[in-house]
Amino acid sequence: MSQVRVFQCPSCKEFIATDAKTCRFCSTPITVEVAQTQARIQEEENRLYRRKKYARHMLRGGGLAALGLAITIGTVAMASVSEGGGHYVVTYGLIFVGGGNFLYGLVGWLGELRKT
Repeated sequence: MSQVRVFQCPSCKEFIATDAKTCRFCSTPITVEVAQTQARIQEEENRLYRRKKYARHMLRGGGLAALGLAITIGTVAMASVSEGGGHYVVTYGLIFVGGGNFLYGLVGWLGELRKT
C-alpha cells in the first residue's frame, strides 16, 4: 500500500492528494510524474519549515534560560556585596521553561537532521 501524500496543484495552488487524476478545485489533469515531483518538493518545504520552527524554539528557550540565569546571578551578586546581606531573586521558572524549550527544539532539530 503506497502512502498518499499531498501537494499544491500547479495551476490553482490548492492542496490535493498524489493519487488524484485531476485537481478537484480547477479540474487540471495531474500526471503521476507531476504528482510525485510536487509531493517531493512539498515534503522538502515541510522539512525546512520544521527545522526553522525547532531552531526558533532553541533560540527562544536559550534566551529565556540565559535571562533567568542573569537575573538570578545578578541579584545574588548584588545581595552578597550589600551591607546586611540584602535580598535576591531566583528565577527558576524562566530557567526551567527556557531550558525545556531549548531541549524540545534541540531534540526536534536533531531528529530532522537525522531524517535527511
